[in-house]
Amino acid sequence: MALFRRQSRSQQNTAWGQDVRGVLMSTPPERIRQNLRLMIGRPGPHLDARSVVWPLGVRGEIVAVACVKGPDDTAVTIETPMLQQWGMALEDVWLQAATNLRMEGFGGTPMEISPGATLHSLLGQSWPGSSQLFRLGEAIGDPLRAGALVCAPVDNCLLALPLNSQRTVGMAGFVLKTAQALTRDQQPLSAGMFWWHEGILEELEVEWKGPEHASLTGSARFGQVVRALPQQ
Repeated sequence: MALFRRQSRSQQNTAWGQDVRGVLMSTPPERIRQNLRLMIGRPGPHLDARSVVWPLGVRGEIVAVACVKGPDDTAVTIETPMLQQWGMALEDVWLQAATNLRMEGFGGTPMEISPGATLHSLLGQSWPGSSQLFRLGEAIGDPLRAGALVCAPVDNCLLALPLNSQRTVGMAGFVLKTAQALTRDQQPLSAGMFWWHEGILEELEVEWKGPEHASLTGSARFGQVVRALPQQ
């Protein structure tokens, strides 16, 4: 069972008690529901084979992880035996956990990087800012009819550039450079760029044409949406 939020073992035990699994398994489902959350993580051995995760994109570089938020903003990944104990379906957990993200505060100042093009940075407060991906349009107050270019360089920051013209697609290089500057010497949560559209996340192939300019290649769906955008 993975426990997040970079706390020491003594802090974790103080928050949850020694038997984390026992506490959660015996908690009434109605209390569990209000504490369900989603996080973005990387797949790997730190996640138990029974962990409730969903791949994001085809390559599965990052995954959505279902968690229970507990004392001191700790988070424990949900495992399938817990769902069975609580009588919850996977779809129910996903929807409730995504809805509960509305209760999580986040900061960040929108930055106009060009007339009509605004880069949003979502910085988490008591919960990782990257999780706001699951309610992106609502979080930034934009319907995102053509979606947005998204980077998740670290767990506490999400960068999103709404696509409103073909010119904004050409700003991918700036967004990627900004994401890279946030990681410095640490391993990024994700080094790639994604297209978020209608709740679906798609990886984009990036080809650098120079120090600042990058071209993007995506699915036929991505190309169709981009071609339909106005030039300016």
